[in-house]
Amino acid sequence: MKKTIMILMISSLMGLTGCIETEDIKDNALSKETQSVMDEGSDEGSKSTATLEKKTKDELDQLANQEFFIQGEHLSNADDETVIEFGKAFINLYNGAVADQERVSFEKYISNKNLQEFTDKMLELTQRQDAQGGNAIHYGLENKFEQATLRHIKDNVIYLELPFQHESSRMGSEMLITAENNALKIVDLYFGSKDGVDTYATGHPAEREMNDPDLWKNEEWVKRVFEKLDEFSGMLDA
Repeated sequence: MKKTIMILMISSLMGLTGCIETEDIKDNALSKETQSVMDEGSDEGSKSTATLEKKTKDELDQLANQEFFIQGEHLSNADDETVIEFGKAFINLYNGAVADQERVSFEKYISNKNLQEFTDKMLELTQRQDAQGGNAIHYGLENKFEQATLRHIKDNVIYLELPFQHESSRMGSEMLITAENNALKIVDLYFGSKDGVDTYATGHPAEREMNDPDLWKNEEWVKRVFEKLDEFSGMLDA
């Protein structure tokens, strides 16, 4: 009788062990399957991110290479809509580049070397500031524009003010625009946002005047501005 009981107990234990091993195999299989699904999801997410980044870069490249021409040699009232579209394109290019931490060229928008160098540096510093969480502005490629203000202030020079918004951030921009060889070019620009690079380097909105198309040809002015840019860079490094 004792032998019979022992045999039954051993058989039961062997059966139980077999069940546990079977369950372990099932659990391992399920775990591998779950991990595989998670890996596939991660791969798909990475692919989607990469696709979106490429799309954004392509859009920035397209904006950077876009040119705006007028029919005559000098600006006239007939060019107002083209001037506004030109200003919008520049804003989208600049703010999109900040948001995506991309380096872009402004050669199609700016011909003056001093202003071009300033804009390049302003972009670089704004990107660093944004990456450090140094301002509360939401930058982006697609901006909603409000009513533009446009004035012909001098022969072949237009003042353009373009308020715009991205997500919850409302911003403003001012530009002086001229035509060179039938192509629109910015000869002065100002965003003037709180804690902005150009606000620090070129002056507070109450002081910064937008009426001199030759401002960036003034080497003394340019020298002071770039000294302020160096100060701003040092503050970001601190």
